[in-house]
Amino acid sequence: MPLRENITLRKLGFADKGEAISALQLLNRTQGNGLFGPDYLEKRLDDPEKLVLAAFLDQTLVGISVVEIIREFDYYLPFEPAIAEELSRQLVGAFTTLSVLESFQGKGIGQLLSQRRVEWLVEKKCNVAVGVSWVSGLAHTSNRTFERAGFRAVKRLNDFYRLSSLEKPFDCPGCHKIPCTCAAIFYRKDFNFS
Repeated sequence: MPLRENITLRKLGFADKGEAISALQLLNRTQGNGLFGPDYLEKRLDDPEKLVLAAFLDQTLVGISVVEIIREFDYYLPFEPAIAEELSRQLVGAFTTLSVLESFQGKGIGQLLSQRRVEWLVEKKCNVAVGVSWVSGLAHTSNRTFERAGFRAVKRLNDFYRLSSLEKPFDCPGCHKIPCTCAAIFYRKDFNFS
């Protein structure tokens, strides 16, 4: 039986603080030690405009993702300077992070999490979804996950994380530099409800 059929997806809430701690450790280990503060997930649990979605194999956490409704777009301005004005008239969802346990990467778990995140955005009636794919040079990156979820690549920026990694240093597992010199790709998906 394929692994994906044995995966259970579950929304994490305040009652799941133990799992949230494990998920936070996974995020920092795979995306950069020090990138996510101790309250990153906790601030998003049980918020109706945010979904912290975990993937489990039996009782083992094998993946974590976050999607949320956003109303501020400063993070995306380097990609599209006019995006804040355009998106301010729409209900916008953002794929903010996703990580899969190292030994389970490349097995479709990220796709399962992303498919459920798209469904959640549709349930919320979002007009647009946005996200940024880290171009880390590592074997498993989110660009394929975005594309399989129907997002289109809008723009790539080299050294996208440089400024933010100067403000909040983290140990980048991609370039192994401080400040981070990794590139990023801005992705977008438009929903049509007519």
